[in-house]
Amino acid sequence: MEVKLSRTPSLPPREWSKLRLERFRILVVDDIETNRDLLRRRLTRLGVTDILEAEDGAKALDIIRGTPLDLVLLDIMMPVMTGFDVLEAMGAEGLIERLPVIVISAMNEMEPTVRAIELGAEDFLLKPFDPTLLRARVLATLEKKQLRDEMRAELARKQAELGEARQLQLALAPPSFAQAGLSIDVAMQPAREIGGDLADHQLLPDGRHLLALGDVSGKGAGAALVMARCHALVRSLVGRHDTAALLADPGHAAAAINAELSSNNPSCMFVTMLLGIYDPADGRFDYVRCGHVPPFLRRASGVLERLDTARGLPLGIDPGARYGAATVWLKPGDCLLIVSDGITEAAMPDETLFDDSRVADWLATPQRALAGLVALVREFEAGFPASDDLSALLLCC
Repeated sequence: MEVKLSRTPSLPPREWSKLRLERFRILVVDDIETNRDLLRRRLTRLGVTDILEAEDGAKALDIIRGTPLDLVLLDIMMPVMTGFDVLEAMGAEGLIERLPVIVISAMNEMEPTVRAIELGAEDFLLKPFDPTLLRARVLATLEKKQLRDEMRAELARKQAELGEARQLQLALAPPSFAQAGLSIDVAMQPAREIGGDLADHQLLPDGRHLLALGDVSGKGAGAALVMARCHALVRSLVGRHDTAALLADPGHAAAAINAELSSNNPSCMFVTMLLGIYDPADGRFDYVRCGHVPPFLRRASGVLERLDTARGLPLGIDPGARYGAATVWLKPGDCLLIVSDGITEAAMPDETLFDDSRVADWLATPQRALAGLVALVREFEAGFPASDDLSALLLCC
């Protein structure tokens, strides 16, 4: 007696309406032609029009490798290659992750069922199958595949956007600078696709150099947007009506940036920053440290100093905050290293920190490229995911 097909309660009508079955391609694999014909007719009644067939596992695997499919209905006991062999091959080649398989077999013991599921099969039906149950399983599996495909497509789109955003963000960091008696090296690596660190330097019209290294609280897109805003504020210090006053004292420049960041800041995100101005004419370096890691200064004699004065609040917390600058004099052979805590607080898998001492040890070596410091940090992390964005500026006289 022919069983009249009806909508299964396991798939609500509104979900059923979302599945346009003529868009799906299904492969039926069975060594018995009668079984394949029966499955084809049942699928046709559901509205599936694109149905392929294979009489053994080897031919099925060839089709799976070379043809876009949405579902495989797979028998177990077949010549050449069994259904288990097909599942193992699909798993080894990474095909089972994107292509669902429903095993339909007369093997009614528990062990084959468990083995098929362990090998990646989506479901298991016993022969002779119930048409209504087959319908329910096919529709539910196709629905899940459609949802997974949509999620993968959306994830791929977002990853592409984040990749583009990462390239644009990294492009904000200027190239390294070098001339007789002065070099400025730059390094910046977000912990995720995009991050909240800022590393910038610019040559001022009067020959001095403005240096800024900042670290936004938080991670991800929110921190990246605040970083972009902060970068624009640093760059805008040149060309304002009050530029001369701001660049005469980094404390004034920091206060101006802080006032802008503090306004309209509902997320309460803040920025630690080292803002400084270096004059190569006499070696004067004026700086202000807005909650940031104290810079390292290695003298030509080998003596190491930490610039831990000129303390101030991080930017974006108090719109009325004031900042007092400090001055240090650099001489030929001296090197000034400004880092974010993504370097000093980089961690090994056992949570041991890279800390200040390893930064000082690196600075004591003859190496004068930040790529070496970054490589040392990554080696120290031993493959452990970076917990924070990494940035650094190295000025050598």
